[in-house]
Amino acid sequence: MALKQKIVSTTEIYKDSITRIKEAFPFVYSVMDVLFTFVGKKSNKNYVWTAMAYTKRGKPFYFHRLSERRTSSELFEFDLDLPKVEYFFCDEAFSYDKIYGNAAIQEKGAMTNRIENLNSQLRDKIAYLVRRSKAHAKSEAWLNFKLARFFINKNLGG
Repeated sequence: MALKQKIVSTTEIYKDSITRIKEAFPFVYSVMDVLFTFVGKKSNKNYVWTAMAYTKRGKPFYFHRLSERRTSSELFEFDLDLPKVEYFFCDEAFSYDKIYGNAAIQEKGAMTNRIENLNSQLRDKIAYLVRRSKAHAKSEAWLNFKLARFFINKNLGG
């Protein structure tokens, strides 16, 4: 399989899997965060939005979105990919309340530790996301491919 075809196939599998997950389970809450990396060169910042949505039985499922900006409109676009939940745990660094209003719970605690653990796993498994590294993705498609593989494995493998 050609590399470009493999990249497209993997990202399509990820998109299909999150659609099926959203339809299959009732969700209660979500934990969200955003981290940044570089694509091509240090001046080209990209943001990785991450979320863990929890079912009524407490099982987490993992979601991501790659964007060039860290804005409310990008957060809104990411929210379209997420399952509907009753409330959101997020940090105070970004104005989540613009999108979620009173459903956004912005406090430090166990939920912050969960999403930071996910970010740590991302940095361990994807060299492009390591802080203070010379490694960076050569393209957004390749970075999105790496993220899709990581999140497919998290959702299917645990």
